[in-house]
Amino acid sequence: MATRDTDPGFRRDGVLLAAYDLAGRNAGQEFVRAFPSRLLEGLQAVPSIESAAISSSVPLDIHGMPSRVFTVEGWIRTEPGFDQALANTVTPGYFDVLDIPLVAGSGFAPMSDTAAPPQVVVNQEFVRRYLARLEPVGRKLQARGRTYFIAGVARNALYNSFGETPQAIIYFSYRDNPGAAGEIHLRTRPGAENRVAPDVRRVVHELDADLPVFNVRTLSDHVEANLIFRRVPARLFAVLGPMLLVLAAIGIYAVVAYTVSLRTREIGVRLAVGATPPRVIAQFVGDSLMVIVAGAVAGWLIAFVVALDVIPGGNVDPAVFTGVPVVLLGVAVVACWLPARRASRVDPVVALRQD
Repeated sequence: MATRDTDPGFRRDGVLLAAYDLAGRNAGQEFVRAFPSRLLEGLQAVPSIESAAISSSVPLDIHGMPSRVFTVEGWIRTEPGFDQALANTVTPGYFDVLDIPLVAGSGFAPMSDTAAPPQVVVNQEFVRRYLARLEPVGRKLQARGRTYFIAGVARNALYNSFGETPQAIIYFSYRDNPGAAGEIHLRTRPGAENRVAPDVRRVVHELDADLPVFNVRTLSDHVEANLIFRRVPARLFAVLGPMLLVLAAIGIYAVVAYTVSLRTREIGVRLAVGATPPRVIAQFVGDSLMVIVAGAVAGWLIAFVVALDVIPGGNVDPAVFTGVPVVLLGVAVVACWLPARRASRVDPVVALRQD
């Protein structure tokens, strides 16, 4: 419930999504370039549609957003490798449809403007990471083999998943990078999302009678699908986690107890030369725990690194990262103590006669 109530940084209600793909349809480059503008013009004429936009990706999609390598004026990378940010190609009305405000700049030039230079919009996290106190608007950015000018700064939002750390993103304009495929975003009158679906198909078919419109859904349903697909693995691990912990505890107990039981003869020798049972028990428990603690520390460090550096948006749960090792070490102590205690009670003469 807490995840569902999290503000994703955009307005999810009242938006209808639909997809199209011109690839492989023998459509000329001029048709592909002009299609988004003509499609948006037809959609905006529908009375129930308040605003319309097209993008290459939808936020909170189960496949995630692609990333682009870039360089930006005023930022010098001091580490090996390349700077990367999430990327989405959108039409000028995209921020209005999703109600993502621009905190600086004026946004993209109209699709029909052929005089304006190539433009991008970045988000607040991009500015924080790469521009610090520099003025972002008007700054040059190189990506996709060409130079763009930053036209505006958009508010941060969620892009790949709930709970992710703030991500830097670059919004490119469809005017500068027309694509054959697109995700239609429509802001409708309240409650009219599903009712405009036939109008979307009609407008598309007026431009291309054979072009299918697919994956029609509301943005709310799209976000809910993201939650479901990500919640299933979480619930699965919630069930399997305790089971695996129990199996690990049983395995540790069995192995350690068996190892200690094999040293019954050694215990007999120690007792025969004057060692006391408490001292023998303490020594055996200490010897076994040295190996177990070393393994536990190695496993803990690996899990820590995976949580922080391998899993996107990973974080460390202190209760889990301290509780699980404590439980397993407790099991190991019992697994060492019980067999050693039992062996220490054996008559030294009997223990020495064992093979």
